[in-house]
Amino acid sequence: PSSTRFDNNSFIFVFVLLVWMLLVMQREAVAPFYATALLLVMNQFSKSHRWGWKQVTDTLSSAAKLFAELIAILAGVGMLVGALSMTGLSGTIANDFIHLAGGSVPLLLIMGALTSFVLGIGMTVTAAYIFLAVALAPALIQGGGLDPMAVHMFILYWGMLSFITPPVALGAFAAATVAGARPMETGLQAMRLGSVIYFIPFMFVLNPALIMQGSMMQIAMVFCQAVLGIVLFASAMQGYLIGVGRLGHKPVIESIIRTLVLIAGLCVALPGGGPIPLSNLQLLTVGVAAGLPAVLLARWSQRRQRDADLGTLTPH
Repeated sequence: PSSTRFDNNSFIFVFVLLVWMLLVMQREAVAPFYATALLLVMNQFSKSHRWGWKQVTDTLSSAAKLFAELIAILAGVGMLVGALSMTGLSGTIANDFIHLAGGSVPLLLIMGALTSFVLGIGMTVTAAYIFLAVALAPALIQGGGLDPMAVHMFILYWGMLSFITPPVALGAFAAATVAGARPMETGLQAMRLGSVIYFIPFMFVLNPALIMQGSMMQIAMVFCQAVLGIVLFASAMQGYLIGVGRLGHKPVIESIIRTLVLIAGLCVALPGGGPIPLSNLQLLTVGVAAGLPAVLLARWSQRRQRDADLGTLTPH
């Protein structure tokens, strides 16, 4: 047990090196290679995970197959990106997006999200990102004045959402096959349970503090707001709030309560200022104004249901 504990703890140095090179040295291009090299070296000192020649050959063989697939995909995308760059159409596409959005940053983000989502359906995530990084990212950065890192993460994030969104939902369909469930129903459930991730990209692209771009105080405050907003959003989708219980018992009352909690969650999570016409204080006020009546109405509905249950159990 002591040797196993040493083996597991030794791999922490790999993550330390990766984080240090990313955040301190800012060597994003070579950090994964150094971390992988250190991981292979540390692995050979582990008695339980040490590789032999068979593991080495299997790894090289699988890596060669993976690289062959990626090279074929990236070659086609590279030709497409090269053609856009050589003809100057990449700048034209960016200008067209800005013109269609009419200078509206929220509309530009929605158009970018839909474009990333549609291309993510028919292409791999890597290929879709490379194409959109050339064609779409300049429009969002120049037209919206947004943080470049947040924009690229926004594009990558939305390109992956087709994995849980019907009619594609590859991840959900694969899980349905393993579980023996209906694929489309599983995809719809995955979309409902993961609905909050459709809003997270908008949150960090509008406020880069969520991706560690800002002061420590700002990052901590925005993080707490985002966590609280996501909890409220997820509670509205599930119909159950921690500390309150079920959000209503009658369909009409439950719909009203869940709508109010959903509004409260969005107002708390969204950053104020910039493209959002309301400040943080105003959004928080709207969130409290929507959330407090929802909690009181949920308590009242629970009390009514409890009294009705007791009335049915009491003999006349």
